[in-house]
Amino acid sequence: MKLIDSHVHFPYMFKIKKDIEEPWLRHENEKWFKAWRFEKPIEISNFDEIAELWYQETLKYDIEKVVFVTSGGNENMINLVKKHPDKFIGYAHHDPSTKDAAEILEKSVEKGLKGYKILGPTVDTPLNDKSLYPVWEVANHFELPVLIHFGIMGAAGGIAYHVNINPLIIHDVAKKFRKIKFIVPHFGCGYVFETLNLCWACPNVYIDTSGSNQWMRWMPYEVNLEALFRKYRETIGPERIIFGTDSSWFPRGFCKAYLDEQIRAMVHVGYSDEEIDMVLYKNAAQVLELVP
Repeated sequence: MKLIDSHVHFPYMFKIKKDIEEPWLRHENEKWFKAWRFEKPIEISNFDEIAELWYQETLKYDIEKVVFVTSGGNENMINLVKKHPDKFIGYAHHDPSTKDAAEILEKSVEKGLKGYKILGPTVDTPLNDKSLYPVWEVANHFELPVLIHFGIMGAAGGIAYHVNINPLIIHDVAKKFRKIKFIVPHFGCGYVFETLNLCWACPNVYIDTSGSNQWMRWMPYEVNLEALFRKYRETIGPERIIFGTDSSWFPRGFCKAYLDEQIRAMVHVGYSDEEIDMVLYKNAAQVLELVP
């Protein structure tokens, strides 16, 4: 089974959350760790040590490529992918509304980064604002994958309202800049209807499967992984569904539990072996231009 994890955060400068004072938020945080049986994270400040730990994860779980979407800055990411170019792929990650965002993206790509990560609810400028077009033009020129987090963000107590929380904000952008491969992570993170509509309207929009997807618990109707894998395949086919885990910190490392849950859901829905291979490997390999 070939495997590309298309959504990983390199935990450099990772900080453990201090004691959460609000009882409900603390309870939700503890429940998440208990449900997944995750060990509590530890802080590791040595860049090289973290890189080696992640390289060992790729060998342990036979992962063909790990795509790091954040790493504490673009220069860190450039240095990271140089350490193990056989296994590591990196994305640029900076605010697209900053003055030199387009130039920063272009230089990052020229230095070896293969995509661009944006956290929608942290960008105050609407993503369809024409002031951001220079960034989209660079991404379009290089035919980059652009991963944009939409929907609720963070653990309980996080962001639930923002101008860029709805994925349909990029509807016109995706139609205009057709060479960009837009990726919406976490199945749309609560915005399932909107993400399905966006994917239906724009054939250059993909979804990724990453994370615990605990947002399913907060939907006003029942949602589970099987329903998500079924509905997205019905709408856009298996060709635009990309596997990811949202892994990051240690000692958890690569979150195999998410992989197991997703394979189980695909099998139960009736995905063929070929379709599962597409989700776990081929689709990401084509988006990243690792294969024709």
